[in-house]
Amino acid sequence: MFDNRIEINSPGELLRPLTVENLENLDYKPKSRNKTIVDVFLRRKLMDKRGSGILRMKEATKKWKLPEPRFEENTGYFVIKFTGPYQETVVKTSEKILRLIKERPSNSAKNIAAIAGITPRAVEMQIATLKQKGIIKRIGPAKGGY
Repeated sequence: MFDNRIEINSPGELLRPLTVENLENLDYKPKSRNKTIVDVFLRRKLMDKRGSGILRMKEATKKWKLPEPRFEENTGYFVIKFTGPYQETVVKTSEKILRLIKERPSNSAKNIAAIAGITPRAVEMQIATLKQKGIIKRIGPAKGGY
């Protein structure tokens, strides 16, 4: 999990001739890497229907008005990436934190959290990201600095 997305990394590439483009266009026939496992899952009713997962993911993201999942092959892994509306929230939160720091540089993470309506840990994570990006920098010691 990341601030702006969820990634599912599955070892192994897509079974050829299947491609990412086929998945994106829903233009493929289900093909199993291990037919025995699929058979057991189907008989035990641990799997609904073979080959329906990609379509169900796309329908669910559409229903919830989220971007479609992105599919990639990356150095021996098949990767599915889900992004969501929280990306915009992270930007707005960091902007709010920056504004509060500018207004009162001596503000503690606890005070900023109370004003911004988020947890002190979330403030600390946002501040660490802003420092890493070079947007802000600490001046002075841990106590008494800003």
